[in-house]
Amino acid sequence: MIIDTININPLLKTVKKFELFRHNLETEQKQAVAIQAFEYSFELSWKMMKRLLAVHGKIANSPREIYRMAALEGFIKDPELCFDFLKKRNMTVHTYEEKEALEVISVFPDFARELQNFIKNIGA
Repeated sequence: MIIDTININPLLKTVKKFELFRHNLETEQKQAVAIQAFEYSFELSWKMMKRLLAVHGKIANSPREIYRMAALEGFIKDPELCFDFLKKRNMTVHTYEEKEALEVISVFPDFARELQNFIKNIGA
C-alpha cells in the first residue's frame, strides 16, 4: 500500500487540532487560532498529495496542478472546491480583516469534510 511508504502522522495530528479549534470560535483570538490551524492543515494536505502523487510517478508543483492530479488519482473528488480553499488560504496570508477572517471561517465545514475524505481515500 502506497500510504505505508509516507508518514502521514503529522497530517493526522494537524487535522485533529484543526477539528478542535474550528469548533471553538467564541472570541477573535480563538478565531485567529482556528484560522492558523486551517492554514497549517491546508499546507500539509496539499504537500501530502504531492508526495503521494510522486509515489505514483506524477510530478506537479503548484497546488492547482496537484489538486487536478489528485482528483484523477481518486485522492479527492472535486479540485474546484480545493481551489476555493486555496483562495481562502491566500487571503489569510495577505491581510487580516474581520470580514476576510469570517469568509475563511465559512469554509471550515467543507474543508474539514474534504480533509476527512482525503484521509479515507488514501487508506489512512
